[in-house]
Amino acid sequence: MDEVEDVAVAPVPASDRPVLDRLLQLYLHDFSEFAPRGSPYGEVDAEGLFAYPPGLDGYWREPGHMPVLIRADGRVAGLALVNRWPPLDAPLDHALAEFFVLRKYRRAGVGRRAAQALFSLYPGRWQVGVASYNTPALSFWRMVARHLPSVEERLGTEGRWEGVVLCFEAGA
Repeated sequence: MDEVEDVAVAPVPASDRPVLDRLLQLYLHDFSEFAPRGSPYGEVDAEGLFAYPPGLDGYWREPGHMPVLIRADGRVAGLALVNRWPPLDAPLDHALAEFFVLRKYRRAGVGRRAAQALFSLYPGRWQVGVASYNTPALSFWRMVARHLPSVEERLGTEGRWEGVVLCFEAGA
């Protein structure tokens, strides 16, 4: 794979929402691989579209909700959705709701560099919840955590989250 020179993250203005909508379809498609058969997760509607149950509208209206676009060498490469819903019942400034990098850019350092840029863009106390059934994501986030100061890995046993939650403070 060719080396990616530049990885950047930036908030998505409402005018670019259609880009985020389309990327979210790709993310939900990838994530459907992990959805248990017989569950409502990972299913498309009658029009062949995945639903994003929490909805995206709040990301442009709610305080602390930030839709973010990831770019690799100036090209759209993924998305991140940041909010303030804590997977653990503990104080936080930011929670990572969704993080997606196009397959083309995976294993090229784009995800790690985008995560680091995201944490620099929004300093403070973070919680990153990783669903228990998404083992590739857990491997990725543990690798990212090696580059962050003082990460605490906790299990979401409080009835709020099923899986690992990485807790840390990111500085500016």
